[in-house]
Amino acid sequence: MDLNYHVDSALSTLLENHKFFKEMAEFVSDFNDGGDIQKLLDQQVEIAEDLIRMKSKHQLLNKALKDAKNSCNTVDKFEEVWKERSAAVEQKRIDVKNSAEFKNFMKALESAAPQEGAESNGQANGPAHDEDLIMEATGAEVFSLYDPWSKALIKNPVRNKICGHVYDRDSVMLIIKDNIGIRCPVLGCANRSYIQPVHLVKDHDLQQKLQQRMSNAIEDESSSEVEEQADH
Repeated sequence: MDLNYHVDSALSTLLENHKFFKEMAEFVSDFNDGGDIQKLLDQQVEIAEDLIRMKSKHQLLNKALKDAKNSCNTVDKFEEVWKERSAAVEQKRIDVKNSAEFKNFMKALESAAPQEGAESNGQANGPAHDEDLIMEATGAEVFSLYDPWSKALIKNPVRNKICGHVYDRDSVMLIIKDNIGIRCPVLGCANRSYIQPVHLVKDHDLQQKLQQRMSNAIEDESSSEVEEQADH
């Protein structure tokens, strides 16, 4: 069981729930003061704090276990050292609210509510018109050659398993590294799930197509230069 993965998934679910409760609060505000929904919103933060604390403690215990294994050459010694170090971890006070992960979670909560005219997941910074995209047709599929965040030509394509859209690996990993509240930035994408590393798979076929296109572009450029020299 990968505890870190399950905690990250739970935090993503909390963000989805938070957005739902915020939308519900706007709807019921005409009927009551929304106190019950505010309690639900507060509970999301409390649960997130508990999850991050559990994750942090799990990481500390894993480190303590590894250190105990490396420092002991007998089973008896290991049990003695492990008992001491695990007890120290259990007694350690973890300041969750000042941790980077909790702060990132709170930032994601603040940006979870949709803004007028654009989602807060980066679509507002995307191209305003379809003509701003350079597209490449490959059979029945049409995809952008440019990463939706960096706007640079995709060099290492990864595909989102949830929606099928393609990003540059370096770009998307940098974006989601410290922010768990990022959705697919492609305009019109119906995928509402926050992007997680497990959603991204390397697209080898597309990699070959991109490399072939680059090779063709280089050949065309070389041919043009030869023709210009011949004309002179």
